[in-house]
Amino acid sequence: MTRLIQIVRPIAAAALLALIPDSSSAQLPIPSFGIAGGVSHSHLPNSDATPFGALRVDIPLLSLVADGSLGVFRPTDQVGVHRTYIIPEAQLQIQLLPVLVRPYVGIGGGWFRAVSGPDPHLNELTGSASLGVRVGIPLIGFGLRAEVRTRGVGSHFRDGGATEWTIGASR
Repeated sequence: MTRLIQIVRPIAAAALLALIPDSSSAQLPIPSFGIAGGVSHSHLPNSDATPFGALRVDIPLLSLVADGSLGVFRPTDQVGVHRTYIIPEAQLQIQLLPVLVRPYVGIGGGWFRAVSGPDPHLNELTGSASLGVRVGIPLIGFGLRAEVRTRGVGSHFRDGGATEWTIGASR
């Protein structure tokens, strides 16, 4: 019996230590990765509404969220010219209510770059602002998001801009 206690005691202690949360990992923010899609109403010369998609990563920082995004869309202008644009950007968003339903407002910047289509290829800085809501689904670590994001392209927004209406999911 004493031999059994000598074997069980270290195993039980190791199991208890494994159940205690690690305080160093609790200090690090846990990013969530998501995908969003919707429509972009571009204000580029002679273009119209087009599908829009983005990959997103959110890193919570108390009531702030650092949002990284890689968006893509392919507008067609009035003469039928197609250009594909990618938009890598970052935003700092403040969540107004850090609970299950979290409305937010954000501001950021990035790069607006044409990667296909005829010359000239637009390759400019962009500023953006967003308004949205995140909804967390408890116990499964899944979330939904709806957002409107508007951006200006070029210095003093002389090259136009776009407004994106998206919905998405994150994990």
